Amino acid sequence: MEPYFFLSYARRRGPRVLVKRFYDDLCAELRRELRRLRKGNAMPFDRPFLDVQSIQVGQDWNAALGDALGNCRTMVALYTNDYFRSDFCGREWKAFEDRQRSHREVAGVDAKALIPVLWEPVQSIPPGAAHIQYDNLEFGENYAQWGLRRILAADPGGEEYRRIVNLLARQILVAAEHFRIPTVDGLDLTAPESAGPFPSAAERAEPGSHALLLVAARTAATAHNRSTDPGCHGESPTDWNPYHAEFTEPVAGRASQLLEERGFTVRTEIVSDVLGATLDEARGQGQIAVLLVEAQAAADEPFGRALRAYDRSNHPGSAAIVPCGPDEAGDGTQSKAYWEAVRGAFPFNWAKGAGDPLPLLQSGIGTDQFDGVLHAVVAKVQNHLFSFLETLELSSLEISRITSTPLPVLSAVGAQPDRIRPAQPSPSRPVSDPFPSEQEQEQDR
Repeated sequence: MEPYFFLSYARRRGPRVLVKRFYDDLCAELRRELRRLRKGNAMPFDRPFLDVQSIQVGQDWNAALGDALGNCRTMVALYTNDYFRSDFCGREWKAFEDRQRSHREVAGVDAKALIPVLWEPVQSIPPGAAHIQYDNLEFGENYAQWGLRRILAADPGGEEYRRIVNLLARQILVAAEHFRIPTVDGLDLTAPESAGPFPSAAERAEPGSHALLLVAARTAATAHNRSTDPGCHGESPTDWNPYHAEFTEPVAGRASQLLEERGFTVRTEIVSDVLGATLDEARGQGQIAVLLVEAQAAADEPFGRALRAYDRSNHPGSAAIVPCGPDEAGDGTQSKAYWEAVRGAFPFNWAKGAGDPLPLLQSGIGTDQFDGVLHAVVAKVQNHLFSFLETLELSSLEISRITSTPLPVLSAVGAQPDRIRPAQPSPSRPVSDPFPSEQEQEQDR
């Protein structure tokens, strides 16, 4: 069996309806092109490979993937930010690239059998994939700006989508019929030597790295009377999903998956009355921490008191991201309330970050920005934490001087007073203007 293509994509949690729809449409279009090529004569058709459909229950998934990648005629790679941050996608890429390279060395011709599809806009192509041309003027401006996923979601049966799928089917057919790259048996994608070119070594976490996600968000019950977008909330703060129009996964789940793909072990908690002690403990164990904050939750008590106390404290190895829903990104009433809530909860970090190209408070983050911002902030937080721990190692005397003011109690439930150090007086911090200028606000937006 030599499948006409292997569909390589980042396997996000949750439904993959659009990926499956694209796969089915591409298979159907490929059949039509084959009939046209053979002038209507029937011919065998090795069904292209899609993991959720081609691997049977009880089957060895690694062996199935290795067999498909070792024998498929082409590979279709769905480009997304997640794709280039996935270790396993990198392994699939390397396995097929090795086969394509072998063909080039023997035949002296590039089969162009690795076919990229811009599924979603990508911030940057890593060096390991930069040599593959993915821009295609035939696909149009909407494809270049938004990617095929949005075109499909907007009009599944539309002329623009069908035209692009037809062009892809023809591209697959040319590579599959005119070039037969060498097959490889017994591919083991889990072997150390099978590691791919992305994510790069610099972007991967060290083995044993841990990350703590802390969520401050309302629930469906607490946001019921004021929420204009009820799809954002669920039974728990961890269900909060400001990007639900684009993704079914809550923002905490999305962040967890992205970090796990980089090698982190991730734990998710809700901001609580022991937030300060939790951050101190995480820091002492060499763990980074990322707060995911809903702006309107930051404006409400008791979350507001905890976040303002966090803002006043120095917690090396931590950062805060305040995602922005589509209505909050505009110029209306919701946008104004959003920015007021962010400035009110994080006045010191807001002022400190005014001239920083990558501040540890990231606000106004829309759906297309979240993945890149999370990875960039985590890299910066890691550097801060490593520097902090190195300073402690240089002199044990520093340990007694580095303390953290405990945060106020949010509720009596779950309080652990024995974990909280006595409050220490903190020096006043002069702030000339806790709010940015209008020009800086526009830059942040």
